[in-house]
Amino acid sequence: MSESMGKATGKEVRVLVVEDSEDDAKLVVRTLQRGGFAPTYRRVQDIESLRRAFREERWDAVLSDFRMPSFTGVEALAVFRSFGLDIPFIFVSGTIGEEVAVEAMKAGASDYVMKQNLARLAPVMERELAQAVIRAEHRQAQVDLELSRDRYVDLYDFAPVGYMTLSVDGEIEQLNLTAADMLGVRRDRLSNARFAQFVSAQDIERWYEHFLHVLHRGERQRLELTLQRGGAAPMHVQLDCMRVTADGSGPKARVALTDISERKSAEADLREYEAKLLHAQKMDSIGTLAGGIAHDFNNILGAILGNVALALEAVGDAHAATPYLEEVRKASVRARTLVRQILTFSRREPQELLTQSLRPVVEETHRLLRSTLPAGVEIDVALGDVTLHVQADATQVQQVLMNLCTNAWHALPDGTGRIGIGLDMVTLDAAVCQRLGGLTPGRYAHLWVSDTGVGMDEATRERIFEPFFTTKPVGQGTGLGLSVAHGIVVAHHGAIAVDSAPGRGTTLHLYFPAVEPAAATASAASAAPHSVRGHGERVLYVDDDETMVVMVEHLLQRAGYQVSSFQSAHGALAAVREHPSDFDFVVTDFNMPECSGLDVAQELARIRPDLPVVISSGYITQELRALARGAGVRGLLEKQNTLEELAGLVARILSGQNGRP
Repeated sequence: MSESMGKATGKEVRVLVVEDSEDDAKLVVRTLQRGGFAPTYRRVQDIESLRRAFREERWDAVLSDFRMPSFTGVEALAVFRSFGLDIPFIFVSGTIGEEVAVEAMKAGASDYVMKQNLARLAPVMERELAQAVIRAEHRQAQVDLELSRDRYVDLYDFAPVGYMTLSVDGEIEQLNLTAADMLGVRRDRLSNARFAQFVSAQDIERWYEHFLHVLHRGERQRLELTLQRGGAAPMHVQLDCMRVTADGSGPKARVALTDISERKSAEADLREYEAKLLHAQKMDSIGTLAGGIAHDFNNILGAILGNVALALEAVGDAHAATPYLEEVRKASVRARTLVRQILTFSRREPQELLTQSLRPVVEETHRLLRSTLPAGVEIDVALGDVTLHVQADATQVQQVLMNLCTNAWHALPDGTGRIGIGLDMVTLDAAVCQRLGGLTPGRYAHLWVSDTGVGMDEATRERIFEPFFTTKPVGQGTGLGLSVAHGIVVAHHGAIAVDSAPGRGTTLHLYFPAVEPAAATASAASAAPHSVRGHGERVLYVDDDETMVVMVEHLLQRAGYQVSSFQSAHGALAAVREHPSDFDFVVTDFNMPECSGLDVAQELARIRPDLPVVISSGYITQELRALARGAGVRGLLEKQNTLEELAGLVARILSGQNGRP
């Protein structure tokens, strides 16, 4: 147990006294008091008590006799040193010789004081305590320095930026772990390696120019380049370089490397999005332009197709002009298809998805193809026994088939070969759906078009659905066919895939979600036969285009109708007001200078509500469909299809069917 003597004041100190004599211990303590200390002490006189004292309490100093009955001061010093303490250990003895004292100090004692000269004790204690404080501060400084160095090394090695020092020859003299990781090589293998060996070939000249600029001009420089990292993926980095001069060895370059791969990827994505936006704006402009000219252009096409048909009928098959008129008809049909493709691709062509069987669409397309393609092209059709229904716009699906088959024909060597068209039902699992672009697993109508043509390489396959991409010679392709087909199939919640290789032909696979057939209705067939003729019904036709007026008059008269034509909407309305019962049917153009076809339909509804009205337009939008329904219009007619559809539409509506505006 520790003791204190009296109420001495002074510098407090806790002293462990190793002494077999209590009187000698007290003498030592009183000497310290007289020297300006306020000691608290504990006396021990055997090894175990000494060890216990070191374990139980903290001490400022140890004062030890040299010779004691049960053990010696040297043994006490050994125990003291085993605890690793850095406090004064002073021998206080009357028997220690000078040589022994020197040996003891070499063994770790701080000093020795002879009992005959205790006046030295206080100054020695003062000095050794001060030295102990200095040593403690030094040790703490060393610890702090090591911690600081470790923190610096950690910050340096594991910084998010790579650091390197390059010699004047471009060799790596020093680098942190981050830089080594960026280079993809262990740090211990990079000593004296040339940094240039990690620079990509396309950037190497820029790197040398940049490095020499830093060394010679001493200016901070920044450069972006790509690192080649052995088996790892290339890394885009930003280099910030500066010249440094150290230890008289000449200039060096200090380099900071920042991984900018994510930024580069984001910039690439941004460029891609900007390109897509530009493309979307271009398509929107095309759509706006196409929509703007479609009406007038289709007016012209409708007049050409109608008059060519009338001319072919008038001259007969044997006339010398018949082949030339047939070429005019074919060119006009292609022009009509091109306008529809542009409108469809730019999303300006209205889409009407109805539950219907695909088989009639395929069969009708086959008939059209058989009459269009040369005799040297064989068309094989494979239709499964299962009736497949889908939600589809029949016109657009037929357009897709026509596009694919036309492309297949153009791919045939010398225009001769075999084209296959097939339809069956398949069940797609999750893995196949994922490959097809994320379809929902389930039942699909599988429609395909194959050919025995030249086939495509991988580079071509990857681009065939891009707008305006074509492998055909200039003037023989628009580059819109397959992109339009792709857009239509996707709009039907389906997918399109290609299977092709050079010399092996091509097969395009179309997948449409299969649905249950709609319930039968009490209505008649969806389309009345075109052969149905009129029985003298009186049709009023309104159009500001004289060519269309003349052509439609001939078409309807040939179909068995009486026709009254007007180029003025106001004139037509005046005629109906004057003789409202003289007309059984009205067909009016939509876009006219005096008033629109909707205005005509609304006024006719006030004059005679039961009079059927059909609006003809070269460009039918969803907005027009909605407005026409609101005005009570019985049907809408695409003007470019006047030849094929007008007579049948009039017959259907007069027989009680609807033209579905």
